[in-house]
Amino acid sequence: MNKYSTRFKDSVLEKQYLIHKVQVIQFPILTYLTIGGTILLLANSIINLINIDYTNALITAAIMTYLLLQYIVLRKNESLKINYCNLALMMTNFASLIFEISIYPEYDYYDGYLLGSNQMLVHTILMFACNLELGILSNIVLTIVRVILVVENSQNLTAQQYFYSIIVSLSFMVIQYQLEKQYRQSFYLQFKDNSWEILIPLLLKKPFFIFTFNKESNMYQTIMSSQKEFFNSEKPLSTFLFKSKVKQQTLEQYIIRKTIYNQNNKQSSCLFNHQIDVEYQMKKLQVSIVCCKFEQMIYTITIDSEDPIINQTNIKLNQALQNCRSILNTQILQINKILGVYLQDTFSPLLRDLRISLFEVYYKQISNQKLQLVKMKKLLFKCSKIFETPNTKIKIDCSEQIRFITIKPILIIFLFEIFKQVDKNQQVQIFINQKNTTTMFIYGLKQLPKTVQFKQCQQILIDKTNFETQCKILLCKFRFFI
Repeated sequence: MNKYSTRFKDSVLEKQYLIHKVQVIQFPILTYLTIGGTILLLANSIINLINIDYTNALITAAIMTYLLLQYIVLRKNESLKINYCNLALMMTNFASLIFEISIYPEYDYYDGYLLGSNQMLVHTILMFACNLELGILSNIVLTIVRVILVVENSQNLTAQQYFYSIIVSLSFMVIQYQLEKQYRQSFYLQFKDNSWEILIPLLLKKPFFIFTFNKESNMYQTIMSSQKEFFNSEKPLSTFLFKSKVKQQTLEQYIIRKTIYNQNNKQSSCLFNHQIDVEYQMKKLQVSIVCCKFEQMIYTITIDSEDPIINQTNIKLNQALQNCRSILNTQILQINKILGVYLQDTFSPLLRDLRISLFEVYYKQISNQKLQLVKMKKLLFKCSKIFETPNTKIKIDCSEQIRFITIKPILIIFLFEIFKQVDKNQQVQIFINQKNTTTMFIYGLKQLPKTVQFKQCQQILIDKTNFETQCKILLCKFRFFI
């Protein structure tokens, strides 16, 4: 924060503060003063018209119109409200000053004294609501105008009054500065708290609770938590506290006993910081518990580690699944190799469809989604051979040099979904062009695939898709991954 202007050095934080102040302080105050001022000015205009004082009636009506128009414009436009609400408060302050000057001669000493006091409250509210720079500017302008008015209308103004006006005005500026500084510091602390609420779950990957105990409701209240699914309950904190065992007592009883003991024997803010073993739902957990005393007791529970037996079981299960996947992939490739040889000699639509299904199973369950360099012509020929029949031909027009980096299994599934749309006795031509990006044209395709798989692949791989129904051309522009 700048020492003199109180502005935040971070432009994003400064913008957030200004938006916050407009929404919480400035626009609500402008709303109240506009409504109240409109009622007061309307009543004053009517009285002036009754008394045939058209000049003052016109002045008050003009001020009222300005306040209403200003408020309506700001209320209708959110960006204007954020950017100009501060200026609108200062202009409202000056409009209030014009109203005060226009009606002041009608009052005697005591009426004028009360009017001046009320108007000063309005000026003060508006100056505090403004940001520091415009608040101080308003204070200076109001002080100068008041002094000029008194000089013109009174012959008895002493040097003491000049000095008193200057000192009071400067003192008020100091108060404006201190209040703005304190309000900004309060916002900054609130911003830091919110930042930690976002960062802590990202930094701490283990399941945790930060909570307190509400004496009025006699309940534990969660301040922040992460990975609630670990506790398998709608009320995970209460479930964990009352169902966990620490030796022969519940975790909740353990926490209360430690809190009472350390509260009477420790003067520091951190009452205790322990790591203990807990039994929870037939599992042994290692748990860290921290208790700190601020305005109230704040507790933190972090699950440091799970039961090592369960961890080991999960590791073995994943290894077994991986072995099964490897065996399945090997068998699928062997079966497809045999089917490919058989289909070269004797074509069978049923065996062709079986081969395609096996390839789909193989590529769908591949867990490796890394980026790979793909030679497009080679890949297209391999895929098209799987789908070709004696009556269906897929012509490939692709240069040997065309290659790009993509997720190969997803690209293959994408091509499979397109080739499935090729009907019997149909000729389809695929043309690949690579200039700024890799573009695929498919001529002769009757319709675009409508499957969920195609749409998912499209979202991942393709930047742009265009299907010309009349010409039966599908245009696909592939996304660059590097």
